[in-house]
Amino acid sequence: MQVAVDKNSTIVRNISSAPRSANELTPVETTAPTRQRPTTSPPSRPNLRLRLMRAGVRTLSILAPSLAVRAIDRLWFTPIHAPLRPEAKAFLQSGERLHFQVRGRDVAGWAWGDGPTVLLLHGWGGHSGQMQSLAAAVVAAGYRAVAIDGPGHGASQTSRPGDRRSSFVEVAEALREAAAALVPRFGPIAGLIAHSGGCAAVALAIRDGWRPPSRMVFLAPFVHPEASMTPFGRMLGASPRVMADFARYVERRFDRAWPEFDVAALPTVRPVPPLLIVHDRDDAEVSYAGSQDLAAAWPQARLVTTTEFGHRRLLREEAVVAQAVAFVTQAAPALMKTAEPHRSTPADARDELDRDFDTAGIC
Repeated sequence: MQVAVDKNSTIVRNISSAPRSANELTPVETTAPTRQRPTTSPPSRPNLRLRLMRAGVRTLSILAPSLAVRAIDRLWFTPIHAPLRPEAKAFLQSGERLHFQVRGRDVAGWAWGDGPTVLLLHGWGGHSGQMQSLAAAVVAAGYRAVAIDGPGHGASQTSRPGDRRSSFVEVAEALREAAAALVPRFGPIAGLIAHSGGCAAVALAIRDGWRPPSRMVFLAPFVHPEASMTPFGRMLGASPRVMADFARYVERRFDRAWPEFDVAALPTVRPVPPLLIVHDRDDAEVSYAGSQDLAAAWPQARLVTTTEFGHRRLLREEAVVAQAVAFVTQAAPALMKTAEPHRSTPADARDELDRDFDTAGIC
């Protein structure tokens, strides 16, 4: 594979919602990209449910730390489901429904179009309907789009009956199983586009031996899951001791060290394909700084920076969709990179819980 490699610079494109000329979309090279401070959601007034939750976790942290760990485990691994809009539901219904069996549970998928296959994977708490614009653009480019719902997300079942929890481990396994089932029917996977926590699941699948397609796109990737533990525990009122116990509990449960879930560490242990990263500087849910780390660590990566699109609008913004699809369908020139690694489990950006717990409860 021929790839242009620039050892000393990261390619950054800036796109905003305002109209831009072709010249403004030209990559701008920087020899030392500036690390941006992680963005956070604007402070919101916690509702009664969240205040009670915090009070309960604080009390358990003092009186029954083991029960506090169990409570945090349920909160951390339970996705808060995004609504399925009517237009997204109609789009899913227009596709060919696919079914994959993963450990006896049904994992749902959909396919549109013909030609080489491009896999689409949603983020934590998301569903395949959110990938509508990307799927339509993939089909328009003459490719087949295949989207799957991770276990415990969308139309897919959880791994355990009656348990709403999921994890990046399970999503990664579902991705591997679905890809293996697709190849005999549709041929090799030509490309992949993933969003947010889905990017962490893709990285985990590769770490576990899955051979990725030759080109991938990560939209607002959740790069450092371990870094979310401290703000998550602080938000819930958990003591540092309880969060440390929780971290050890997760490592025992999955038989993995937390750094194994860090996306930026993947190139140090596995060969990786060219990667296009798109992240909005104003993303209030997943840190833009993580994408800067990823661009610096991935040997053949380009970071495209947007403004004003936030975390999910990226998935339907025309300029972003066009660049993502052009890249995975190889209509874009070979990309570049910089080098210098970084290092961190399951769960998407937990900062977004500050917002989500105000409007939804966990049971």
